[in-house]
Amino acid sequence: MSAYYVNKLLPELYRCVDQPMEWVNILDRLRVDLDVASVVVQVFDQSNTGDLVQNWVMRDSLSLANAALHDKWVNNADNPRMYTGTTDSLAIIRDEEIFALPSPTVERFYERLKQARLGHAISLEIKSPNNQYITLIAHRKHGDKRGFSRFFDDCFQQLAPHILQSVALSEKLNTLSLKHARMRQVTDHINAGMMLLTLNGKVYWSNQCAMDMVQRSEHIGLSNDKLTLTHSADQQVFNAMLAEALSQVELSPRLMATIGQYRFNPLQLLVTCVDVPVHDMGRPSETMIAVFFSENDHGFTHLDEEVSQLYGLTPAESRLAVAIANGLSLEEYAREKGVSVGTVRIQLKSIFSKMNITRQQELVRVLWSSVSARTCRAHDFLSINSRLS
Repeated sequence: MSAYYVNKLLPELYRCVDQPMEWVNILDRLRVDLDVASVVVQVFDQSNTGDLVQNWVMRDSLSLANAALHDKWVNNADNPRMYTGTTDSLAIIRDEEIFALPSPTVERFYERLKQARLGHAISLEIKSPNNQYITLIAHRKHGDKRGFSRFFDDCFQQLAPHILQSVALSEKLNTLSLKHARMRQVTDHINAGMMLLTLNGKVYWSNQCAMDMVQRSEHIGLSNDKLTLTHSADQQVFNAMLAEALSQVELSPRLMATIGQYRFNPLQLLVTCVDVPVHDMGRPSETMIAVFFSENDHGFTHLDEEVSQLYGLTPAESRLAVAIANGLSLEEYAREKGVSVGTVRIQLKSIFSKMNITRQQELVRVLWSSVSARTCRAHDFLSINSRLS
């Protein structure tokens, strides 16, 4: 009976991997079928001192509604069950087995259970290969003196490998999702549009800068998630670049072109192939197209403070350095700031000394090759958008 019962649960259990709230439905079903007051799954990590620290917890709907009450009285570090760990990889433990001898600690614990309106419990404890501890615990209602039949043991034994696998897959998926989110935040600081396209031209991934360019540029757009170029001549150039890149996948060619060359705010494009090995047996490597965008008229925006940090310049000196990098002459800058050209030349001489350079051309080269010029603060996207709209 238990094997048949567990097998009926498995499809829902494995849906929990990418739909965590499915745990509530699974645990509700167990709570009703096992005729208990509460069913909870907990995952614990072991700290450097050997203590168990709760990583996450999933509860049935009634336990979820009473979570504050349960956490106050039972689900915390005062629970003596936390200190009765087993060295076995799998164990099924009843409260009466670990609290057989009466003591003040046990009496206080049962009083706390009463406050949470819970009774005695049976728990499945699994030690995973990465030293996590997974617990499935079922509580009777307070005052319910019934024991836990052999059915509970059989059911928990049958569920154990699947709970372990489901939790392991969930942890792996969460780790990958977190890594993806962090990498996306990092690439959103790159001051160039970046896209990955499938072989049929659909956008597989992009950074925020690329999406901003799609929104504001008259030269590119998205149609049914495909990257398209507005003007037919540009589309032909882009198609030719894709074809050439795919014909030289192993060489990973860097193919470049200017899109909208004779129109307002043209884009520079770089197209190359990314051939990623797939580790699944029998599957070939997966080729994708990487596309990089750059806008010609982007200068330094709101980077005075960063330039000051990089080169030890005063605020006035960093404003002058950025202005020169953006193409202003000394006379234009002096007129804009309402100061004499002589004052600006004195500031420029100080900049040269601190940066160990001797010419304005060197200043421009150094600033445009700096990490500040090649990255963009996340909140600068809004200011860039408003400036170009």
